[in-house]
Amino acid sequence: MAGAPAGSRATCDTAEAETTVRLRVLATTDLHGHLLSYDYLANRPQYGLGLAQAVGLIQRARAEVPGSLLLDNGDFLQGSALAELAATPGRRRPHPAIAAFNTLGYDAAALGNHEFNYGLPLLAEALKAARFPVLSANVLLRRGTAPCEDEHLTSPFALIERELPDESGRTHVLRIGVLGLTPPQIVDWDRRHLQDRIATRPMLDSARAWVPRMRAAGADVVVCLAHTGVGQPGEPSGTECCAGDIAAVEGVDAVVAGHSHLVFPRRSGPDSTGRDGLIGGKPVVQPGHSGSHLGVIDLWLAPRSRGWSVVRSEARALSVSEIAAGLDRDEARRHAAPLRAALGADHRVALARIRQQIGRIDLALTTHFALVADSRASRLVAEAMVEHARDRLAGRAEAELPILASVTPYRTGGRGGPVNFTEIPPGPLSLRNVFDLYPFPNTVVAELTTGVAILARLERAAAIFNRIRPGRADQILIDPTRPGLGFETIPGLNYRIDPSRPSFGELAPPESGLIAPEAALSPGRILGLGFRGLPVAPGDRFVLVTNSHLNAQAPGGPILIDEGVLCTDVLAEFIRRRGAITTLPGPGWSLAPLPGTSVLHDTGPGGLSHGAEAAHLRPEFVGVTPAGFHRFRLHL
Repeated sequence: MAGAPAGSRATCDTAEAETTVRLRVLATTDLHGHLLSYDYLANRPQYGLGLAQAVGLIQRARAEVPGSLLLDNGDFLQGSALAELAATPGRRRPHPAIAAFNTLGYDAAALGNHEFNYGLPLLAEALKAARFPVLSANVLLRRGTAPCEDEHLTSPFALIERELPDESGRTHVLRIGVLGLTPPQIVDWDRRHLQDRIATRPMLDSARAWVPRMRAAGADVVVCLAHTGVGQPGEPSGTECCAGDIAAVEGVDAVVAGHSHLVFPRRSGPDSTGRDGLIGGKPVVQPGHSGSHLGVIDLWLAPRSRGWSVVRSEARALSVSEIAAGLDRDEARRHAAPLRAALGADHRVALARIRQQIGRIDLALTTHFALVADSRASRLVAEAMVEHARDRLAGRAEAELPILASVTPYRTGGRGGPVNFTEIPPGPLSLRNVFDLYPFPNTVVAELTTGVAILARLERAAAIFNRIRPGRADQILIDPTRPGLGFETIPGLNYRIDPSRPSFGELAPPESGLIAPEAALSPGRILGLGFRGLPVAPGDRFVLVTNSHLNAQAPGGPILIDEGVLCTDVLAEFIRRRGAITTLPGPGWSLAPLPGTSVLHDTGPGGLSHGAEAAHLRPEFVGVTPAGFHRFRLHL
């Protein structure tokens, strides 16, 4: 049933004084192992993020509305040093995320896509300790003739009973149905772990099939934990952004969204959206990422001849920072004391591990300008990947071909905010620096490729730039809808990127079905593509080292290496072998000169000290944005 706008009652066949009960749903999403508000990459406490910061808000919200549900919407098993530690086979302690949820009394959780990064055996082992149902209606062991005939990896839904008081103090027993929905693309993104083991269905198809089944099983209220984003204004609905479509399914009362790491509803700022928290009359909340927000959905329900219906609803995303939450630091720590006690042993082991020194470097490594200029941080990762591939290909015919690596500067601000940048000073290197440079559990993949396929890959990466008009001043360079982790570069190649030219998306829109259209590439953004002083021809053959995630998104030629070796292990071993890193060849790419043209680029506060790699763009600091980024003017 549709809810009325927040703060008002629906004008339906209900009387103002009729019996109503209030159900509160509390939710987290995309925690990514950020449990103790500690930044393991920077080796310091991280105030304003993490599940520990949210505990005070959770306790306050529960006290306000007895019988509240606490749910998580997925991506909790991967993403921090705590999570990486727990991915070791043979571990005897519960996964820290599961231990945290048990400690705080979570009622249910859904599987996100990153739960599958370590394979099914480790996932099954982690879930054994859960004292709450873990849900997914569209991740299947066997696909049946219809969704409700599928054999599932976990339970598709759970029915949770609550005794809720009405205005007069009388209690009523309600059954709340909670449905879990997982991105079906996991079969591609984690193909190495899941191929021929797991099947999926589209989220929307599963929701339409299971919600009526849940109602028939006695659910008075249906809440969907949908690990999918909320579409932004003007953005088409899609498989990674279909929370609104799921909310529109008949019988759904509320949706918790996730996956895209955004916040919904946003109640302040120039880009505020969905201030009432309703999509199509249904309450929807998306509580950010890494424990940045706590989602709160309040439903006021009235009895009907057939169960209960929502007569009023409200959705909010509450920041967990002490200032926004109205909690001082000591109070926040007091609330989180049981969580800290439960995870203390894991925390100490994680600290000891990430502080292991494995080498040293005489150069600063940063990603503050890695989206606008060739980056030493990217070159280091590329050298490690190439050396690994060269060792693995020794004695094979492919070893005679040029070996290149496609790499990504993972920490470049974006949705992670102005602290989401790599900043490694000259000096000792430890494992935490490895995870800073490479924060994902991807594995090494090498493929046989051609010059034209490499050109197409670089053209797709260059779509991150807005179309720049020559001769104009202060144009925004980076398209904010495109995450920085999609920007691939290939150290060892020389090329320029001209953002004044049409992007790959303009030349070959998705509906065209073109992957590497030779005809469309010639007038593109990549200019002067060369290798060792010679132009790269379309038919030139290369070995390209990439990772399992990028290979799943854009499969290339025949696979030469795919042994399940973690990229982080390759990088750590490279540093150990070298001992001291004194030089990193480059640069290889640059933005094409556009005389009389300036652009604006947002980076972290460290950009004030680390503009050397973009010195040719003459960076000028122009101010701090409302989101806390430091904005620089660059001269093309």
